[in-house]
Amino acid sequence: MRPSDFHIFETTAGRWLLHTESHNIFKVLGLADATSAPDSTNLSEVIIRDDLEAMAESGLLSDYNRRRLTAARPTDGAMLALNINLTAICNLGCTYCFAKGGDYGRITGKLNEGADVESILQFVKQNAARGETVRFEFFGGEPMINFSTIEALCWRSEALGAEQGIRFLYRISTNLTMRLTERELELFARFRFTVSVSIDGSEATHDRNRPNKAGRGSFRAILDNCYKVRERSDDITLVARMTYVPHPDSSLVADVEALYAFNIFDWFQILPATVSRELVRTVFADAFGDLAYSEICRLCADKVDSEYKLLGEIYMLLFRPGNRFRGVLEIETVIRMLLEGEVANGHCSGGRNYFTFSPDHSIMPCHRLVGEAEFRVGAFGGTIDGEAVAPWRLGINDTPVCRDCAIRYICGGGCKQENFVATADINRPDPEKCRFQFRLVHCAIQAIAESDAAFRARRRGVLRDLFVSCGRPTLSSGRSEEVPAPDRLTHLIPLLHAFD
Repeated sequence: MRPSDFHIFETTAGRWLLHTESHNIFKVLGLADATSAPDSTNLSEVIIRDDLEAMAESGLLSDYNRRRLTAARPTDGAMLALNINLTAICNLGCTYCFAKGGDYGRITGKLNEGADVESILQFVKQNAARGETVRFEFFGGEPMINFSTIEALCWRSEALGAEQGIRFLYRISTNLTMRLTERELELFARFRFTVSVSIDGSEATHDRNRPNKAGRGSFRAILDNCYKVRERSDDITLVARMTYVPHPDSSLVADVEALYAFNIFDWFQILPATVSRELVRTVFADAFGDLAYSEICRLCADKVDSEYKLLGEIYMLLFRPGNRFRGVLEIETVIRMLLEGEVANGHCSGGRNYFTFSPDHSIMPCHRLVGEAEFRVGAFGGTIDGEAVAPWRLGINDTPVCRDCAIRYICGGGCKQENFVATADINRPDPEKCRFQFRLVHCAIQAIAESDAAFRARRRGVLRDLFVSCGRPTLSSGRSEEVPAPDRLTHLIPLLHAFD
């Protein structure tokens, strides 16, 4: 047993121990404050050593996750997902936009509903087998600007699915400011779309982050369209995709509550903004005065951590009768992994079974890297370059900076594009992003610790259809739930017995 294979999480419902290799969770009793340090480096040498040794002998601490990943292929757990970068045009001027207004500073034009659609469908034919699921992610720019190509892909993929036994899923990431008619609403309902809406919180917060090109707010137009989508059909899954910008005066909980009160969103997706050096003044204006970029990043990371901590503490209060809220996608995915015994085969599916098709006819492993020639892995009409995708498929235990991390089998190594921006290496995470991943796990354990049996028993398989963490591939670890806990435990109570 290695100390790095354990981590103690302090929650408002007590201390909980995570075992890295099995994702088993234990309630911790009777430890002095000194043993709750975040690194828990002396964990296996202090007063719970006897409990750990007894559990290791019983099989509760087997290396399920390591063995499962050793046997896995890089693409296992990752359904084929194609990001369809429909257009380089966007009608908003979001302050933190990584795509530089939609064109990434490098591409022009749009995909067409003829030859481009045919190339995408040919790729599906070559890479998907009967009985498999394929996901289309409609993206941009603003994808609704090229709606005719969305229609073409939907109708033609339906025919292909019937012919070859392939199940298709349809998701759009949109600012939802465009005028909605029966044409758009009917397509969303007919193909049971997940409509992921870029909306950052209250009207004041959203309009500060996401004005239109003329500098005017976009909140009211988006909200009006959200109501139209919601009223059109319950077959449409509506997601509030919030980007949290850590302004010094911001409140993530207040912004979540503001959107929650409308009772129109099924799920929330909440991730912190990645603000590059060149966008700092655009995003924050003079909020940080003349501080250096590194100091601004540190303060932002502290703010993100504290705000997500508060979100975790009120999370269970959001499941109120009468509200359609089903959870925060990232938190619920971690909860599923812990409760059901799953291991991440990568942080996302990028370069594994997730590829972006753009108007420049490139195929990229990540939608955030469109136009970066060094990352190009193919072209329309061709095949994927195995050598080019190899770094994207590196196993977590083969990644030096991650292989001793206590949450490596949950996080999977972090967002590779964010890694690249921070460290110039897609497989070397930024420590502050690692801190955020620990906070997500903390939020999940906090929720489990405060929950009742009904919450823990919720069916979370639907999350696999919602493209959480860019399609994070997860696998059942084979963890046995039949292994009994030793009778002689003193300080650790296995999760299933912690609520007895």
